[in-house]
Amino acid sequence: MSLLAPSEGWFQKKVAKDERMWILIAFAVCIFLFVWMIMWHVVGRQNPSNTTYKTNPTEFAQLHDAYVKKNMIGMDNGIPVVKPEPGSDVILMGQMWRWSPALILKKDEWYNLHISSKDLVHGFSLQPSNMNFQIYPSYDYVLKFKPTAAGECKILCNEYCGIGHHAMIGKIVVIESDADLAKYGYDKLSAAPADYSSSATEEDISGWSNEQLVKAGETVYNLKGCSGCHKTDGTVQIAPSFKGLYGSKSKVSDGKSTFEIQVDDAYIETSVTEPQKHIVVGFEKTQMAKLDLSANELKQVTAFIKSLQ
Repeated sequence: MSLLAPSEGWFQKKVAKDERMWILIAFAVCIFLFVWMIMWHVVGRQNPSNTTYKTNPTEFAQLHDAYVKKNMIGMDNGIPVVKPEPGSDVILMGQMWRWSPALILKKDEWYNLHISSKDLVHGFSLQPSNMNFQIYPSYDYVLKFKPTAAGECKILCNEYCGIGHHAMIGKIVVIESDADLAKYGYDKLSAAPADYSSSATEEDISGWSNEQLVKAGETVYNLKGCSGCHKTDGTVQIAPSFKGLYGSKSKVSDGKSTFEIQVDDAYIETSVTEPQKHIVVGFEKTQMAKLDLSANELKQVTAFIKSLQ
């Protein structure tokens, strides 16, 4: 931008020959890039078309849970694994800090892939095909999708979403036949947890045995994403392990002071409904999402945590 105003009549002056040349070159480059953008979409297959619908995180999470219940064939390190029918709708949800479920798809078959986020903005990066786009909560991205090569693909989050961002890795396995499941260890999946219908919010569970509550609590633990942060084998990564937690004393902070608190039913309920009220010392930078658990689900997951002694 010039500091001085141009001289009067500048617009009527002839453009110099070298300036005309650069204008023509710039125009030609712009036209080339415009055409190439269209060709890259059609031929390069790097910018897939999608349809977007308005939704909300709670509604999509309920859709995810119902979908997993219907199609789950087992668990893979706490992540539900589904094997949907070709041509069907496939639900994939991003949340801190996992993609759920893991997908087993058939090669050269079409699927309608629905993707959304439960909490923050996440980046969907499918590797090694190098497909990238952002996933926002409150929007359902529907992508008509046909895998054309068998193999295992990783889903990475390429939008920083917190302390567990580096561990947010999902999986899509493309097979030609069911015999291929053995290549990926999916012929020996750990059994699916108790039927998710046993966690129904309206059912009277007052007469349930402790064993029933624990099994249903394991279902809640896996499907609601608790397994993404809280491990059950004693290992501590992003958040405290659930193993041996119940009945112990935890040092927590309320933002003003630190003190010890007994881990009991009331503490677990507060941790779920008001996750920022009492933060375990050492995990202040870990943001726990507020889970929408029903009274039944809260009772069941508490029973599950109790069982991990």
